[in-house]
Amino acid sequence: MTATALSLVAGIAWTTAYVAIILRGFRDRTYGMPFVALALNITWEFTYAFVEPSPYALQIAINIVWFLFDIAILVAYFTYGRPEFSLRYDERYFVPWSVAFLAGCLVVNYLVAREFDGHPVDAYSALFSNVVMSLAFLGMLGQRGNAAGQSLTIAVSKGSGTAAATIVVVEDTRSVLALALGVCAAVLDTAYALLLRRHTRVATTAAPPRSSSPPPPRTAPAPADTAPEESGR
Repeated sequence: MTATALSLVAGIAWTTAYVAIILRGFRDRTYGMPFVALALNITWEFTYAFVEPSPYALQIAINIVWFLFDIAILVAYFTYGRPEFSLRYDERYFVPWSVAFLAGCLVVNYLVAREFDGHPVDAYSALFSNVVMSLAFLGMLGQRGNAAGQSLTIAVSKGSGTAAATIVVVEDTRSVLALALGVCAAVLDTAYALLLRRHTRVATTAAPPRSSSPPPPRTAPAPADTAPEESGR
């Protein structure tokens, strides 16, 4: 497959993951992407779509689409994320801490792009972010103890998109570092999918079975005999 075809596969797979994350998050009234991963993602996409655009028009278009999807996920985070944040930290710091972390990720992505100008730094930083993201998804699943905001569609699409992107980068750069990052992400994504499948099975088994037969008809109680018995006297 050509690099363009693999880039399209990665774009479609990740777009599927984004749509599934958004739909599942709002359905479960939570956010479907760990905030660390979300912050790295949305600032990476902003950087390489608008600040330091990729040299490839197709990648710029994909980055813009992903950035818009990440805005929707960010809305879900600020809408539903406060209760989960307050389990570990003071609720008053939810918005300031989140905004500060987003700003920090944006600065780091921008400085990396400027420092390594002329190199395929967007590819390397994307693969590194994917490793962090895969770790964060595993952490979120373990922390929540359930599959809220998550699904196998998300896990498989995310893993497939990262794998396709890894092949493109490795074929283009012949980089051992890119290959190592891609392999790490693949191992973590596989572990996440297996654990998520296990959580989903446990939840399905624990749920009470739905009966397909209609409930038995309710019968009216027999009327009480109110007539006085004759004494026979």
